[in-house]
Amino acid sequence: MDAGYSERLIMHAHYPKKPVYFNTTALKYVHFYACLFDLAEKGILKAEGRTVWCRETETGDTVLDSVIEMMVPLSGKKLSKLQFLVPRKAAPVYKQQLERMIEKNLLLKEEIFFISWEVGSSYRVIKYDLLKPDITRLERSLVYGRKPERETWLMAVLTGEAGLFNNIFRIKEFRAKAKVRYKELLKSDMLVNDETIFLLRKTLKRSLNAQKAARSYSAG
Repeated sequence: MDAGYSERLIMHAHYPKKPVYFNTTALKYVHFYACLFDLAEKGILKAEGRTVWCRETETGDTVLDSVIEMMVPLSGKKLSKLQFLVPRKAAPVYKQQLERMIEKNLLLKEEIFFISWEVGSSYRVIKYDLLKPDITRLERSLVYGRKPERETWLMAVLTGEAGLFNNIFRIKEFRAKAKVRYKELLKSDMLVNDETIFLLRKTLKRSLNAQKAARSYSAG
């Protein structure tokens, strides 16, 4: 599949046509980290100890290049600074990604009207076939317990943190098994031994917890 982790994450969120509810803000946060996963896999970004490093370069992908511009000033600094960057930059990067995917004919934007007023918009996945191999691999590893390949494992981390298992697995039993299996994978050597992914996921979790706490405070 030509689509990267960042694009596939969004496609999973909007597939099928009537997706299950998900936390939009959380999805934007996870999407930003999906871009970091893409950069890490390209050897452009890495995390060591408490430090993040990002090489200044161009990928040919306008979204990833935008993220590189944001990350280069943080290169050599504490990874915790990501927690301050993400709340400010996740939304515009997410919007940029949607626009790029519309241009690539991966998503269709549909305006939502109430009477004659435009009240918002929704997105629909156009090329469903692009997701079928992904869904099959996730099902094999998260439902049937097969050892996942690296690509499937990283996709599981992203979709798991974004709360998209209810979207991906339409059968209730499958969803329950996937959530249990995902918790097991988080404790496996596959995550712990990959320092960059381990630290990015840990920082992502902190960002999501902070966002959740802010929502609870606002609701209270």
